[in-house]
Amino acid sequence: MFSRTRTVKESFQHFQHLISTTYEADEARSISQMVFKEILGYNTIQLILNENELMPAALFEQLDQIAFLINENQPIQYILGYEEFMGINFKVNPAVLIPRPETEELVEWIIKDSKLLNHLSILDIGTGSGCIAISLKKNLPFATVSAIDISDDALKTASQNAKQNQIEVHFSKVDVLSQSLTSTYNVIVSNPPYVLEAEKLQMHRNVLDFEPSTALFVPDTDPLLFYKRIVSLAYVHLNSGGCLYFEINESFAEQTLDLFPDSDWFEKESRKDFRGKDRFVKARKR
Repeated sequence: MFSRTRTVKESFQHFQHLISTTYEADEARSISQMVFKEILGYNTIQLILNENELMPAALFEQLDQIAFLINENQPIQYILGYEEFMGINFKVNPAVLIPRPETEELVEWIIKDSKLLNHLSILDIGTGSGCIAISLKKNLPFATVSAIDISDDALKTASQNAKQNQIEVHFSKVDVLSQSLTSTYNVIVSNPPYVLEAEKLQMHRNVLDFEPSTALFVPDTDPLLFYKRIVSLAYVHLNSGGCLYFEINESFAEQTLDLFPDSDWFEKESRKDFRGKDRFVKARKR
């Protein structure tokens, strides 16, 4: 319970202590900074500059409640209701995956490859929060960007994110495993489910208990389920010279590249993320 006479510094330290049973020190500090930025509007420097101010008493109950939810393993992004991605705030909730920093590298790769073009049509398959599609449209304003997902709730969240950021993306509901596409594109990108069921034991409860399992997991017996289907769709719906980009399971980089026969694809490449893990694949259609 928060005392009614704590300074900002003391309140920050106390909050960090409250969540230290759930998170290691560095992550607890980072989460605490996110929380105090949200409720006080202070960034890290401002927290230091204003550390001797008395914490507004009206906020103590809110801090207690946030700490309780964190210790229940709820992701801080769902508690606060947003996550930053490519410098944009995205609304997030349990209907969508929380955008990850490594996915920013995939978006940056596409932007770098495409920024000198005059016209571009892009499709994001499995858009979730819309973070990939919206970020691409913001950075490539000349592009026509479409995005699909199987989840009505995800599409609703993605549409809200596009609207609040004043970005035009065309969203539609498509089950990519059972339905086809209706247009052709210069770029197709997807961050599909790729975590094996067997990998659940290695995952933190805040992912397993709260993030949508249908957006995360694939059967151990068919780990490339979505990749195989998307490659076959791209063969028909990707223009000649167009590129297909994937985020992938680090254990299946070579197997994913093998889905692209040399007779139909070239410039095949895999890249590592900032953690040194094989995380992305690109191929260009002949």
